[in-house]
Amino acid sequence: VAKKSTRAILGKVGLDMARAERMKLLNNPAGSRRAIMLRYHGIQTVIDVGANMGQYGNELREWDFKGRIISFEPTSTAFRVLSERATADAYWSVFNFAVGAENGVAEINVASNWGASSSLMPMLESHRQCDQEVQYVATEQVAIRTLDSALTGIVAPDEALLHKLDVQGFEHFVLRGATAILPQVRVIECELSFVPLYDGQLLFPQMLALLGTLGFQPVSFSPGFSHPVSGHCLQFDGVFARMQETESPKIS
Repeated sequence: VAKKSTRAILGKVGLDMARAERMKLLNNPAGSRRAIMLRYHGIQTVIDVGANMGQYGNELREWDFKGRIISFEPTSTAFRVLSERATADAYWSVFNFAVGAENGVAEINVASNWGASSSLMPMLESHRQCDQEVQYVATEQVAIRTLDSALTGIVAPDEALLHKLDVQGFEHFVLRGATAILPQVRVIECELSFVPLYDGQLLFPQMLALLGTLGFQPVSFSPGFSHPVSGHCLQFDGVFARMQETESPKIS
């Protein structure tokens, strides 16, 4: 009887765990795909540029990523929350500066939505019309480092990287300062826009071409920012993988 009872309990626990995993997948299919890609591409370290308050890093841990996370967030309020969130995680490092094409100092526009739409670039009217509650409310002077200089001595030459960018139109500047580290990057995840939301940003076709010249091709798209009246997708999340790694694997 005791053995039967134990088996019944273990069976129920297994069923509950499977049900929880299914619910997690249904609630966050993009997170599920990312978790699979992290394993498939052998990612050891995630470079999280534009970390805000650590939502992305926290999601990585929720999907059981055990590798290192290196997060960069320039705005002071968001960085405080990010730092507190990462403090108990020995494999999560955080840095309080922006990442760009060259080392220096710049003024960042701090957005009202807890800094999520903060940018080194001017926000366009097209963005404000779609979400009137989001606006710039302050500016801060921040340091800027290239990713190459920021990761010197931190990332080993043979580490397999995922490079995530959430930088509100500043993507091509970040990539321009990452030429030395890019050969180690197996996957890039970034926001892409169909319409201009920030002054000077590259739009989807231009980013597709740029990433193609760097040796990456798209493997996943997820809808993001949409127009509240038309429902048109204005911005979405794209995942790109190194071309030699994108051949469809055999499913056994």
